[in-house]
Amino acid sequence: MKFEQVELIKKEFHHLDTIFFNSAYFGPSPYSAKQKVSRALNKELDPSFYNYNTWMGIPERMREMIAVLLECSPDNIMHTTSTSDVVNIIANGFPFKEDDVVCAINHDYPSNVLPWMRAKETRGLNFQLIDLEDEIVPTPEWLAKKLPKNCRIFDMSYVTFDTGKKMDIHGIGKLCQERGIFFIVDATQALGGMNISKEELAVIDVLACSSYKWMLGPYGHAFGYFSDKAINLVEHMAGNWINSPNSKVVYNLLDYTTETLPGARKFDRGQAANMLTNACLEAGLEFLTSVGLDTIQDHNHQLRDYFLDHYPKKKFELITPKDHMANILCLKATSSDAIDLERELKFRNVDVSIRQGNMRLSFHIFNTEDQVNELIRALDI
Repeated sequence: MKFEQVELIKKEFHHLDTIFFNSAYFGPSPYSAKQKVSRALNKELDPSFYNYNTWMGIPERMREMIAVLLECSPDNIMHTTSTSDVVNIIANGFPFKEDDVVCAINHDYPSNVLPWMRAKETRGLNFQLIDLEDEIVPTPEWLAKKLPKNCRIFDMSYVTFDTGKKMDIHGIGKLCQERGIFFIVDATQALGGMNISKEELAVIDVLACSSYKWMLGPYGHAFGYFSDKAINLVEHMAGNWINSPNSKVVYNLLDYTTETLPGARKFDRGQAANMLTNACLEAGLEFLTSVGLDTIQDHNHQLRDYFLDHYPKKKFELITPKDHMANILCLKATSSDAIDLERELKFRNVDVSIRQGNMRLSFHIFNTEDQVNELIRALDI
């Protein structure tokens, strides 16, 4: 990393009081968020003479910043509150035919399952969960055999939340393109801690991401990337004044129309111009852009590999497959209890997650090799 990048990281995360390996749970916002939120709060306390266009322009600035990270057009980005909301938009607005099937992987995160279960109840959709059985990950070759011929949508996580398994998004996306399957990817446990390549994005119809983890943003914000195909195919089912072209001019609000702003903006949630949420989001996006996702990915993988070379292997079983790793590692203690381990690490000021009885470690840009050494010492007890 360049000297100025190292200094920026120190400046933006000097406030962390713990050795924090838990971004897969909740990513810490950069310190600059404090000043940005404070300024936004001052506007909340006294909105006198707050220019309408400045206020309503906030979501557009955030849209442009997200588009820079994904190297796509701002027209393909929409704002919402959660990954589930993105999936619900598709579940309620996709033009299904009678025999179409929606598929997801069994034991994936609920955001990729529950919206389809609900749509099955309300719209009568044919929704199927696919069991991995003896497979480590759903490879394109395996999915080619398992996906039903009439599968119309396939929804999956890029990186699994519990074991940190990274999927072959490009290969699976190409399979979906060949079969005419609409491909949805939940990038919540990936983007921000790693990059999404142009080649990967090109085979994805909708990418959903909650901003409060690896993106270092606030809880309550998420965004979706909608390909041009998805924008044209998926109907927006909710009427929303802020998505109307007349919302741009306050004097035109009563010129009712169901027309929408161009691109994926038609899917924006109501009150997307929330000043406090966007102030916090802006700090995270500015930081990620300044350091660069490729640099962050390289740093995170170096720390992960350093840990793998030095952790006490006799005391822990590595759960995350070595051939399918990203930023998250999952380990199982061979002798100690997971809750006791979490308590001991907390006593040593090391913050990790326990999921399904396993320890989950998340390596991010603000972590250092010295911190990894502290973690290793704490585990070798």
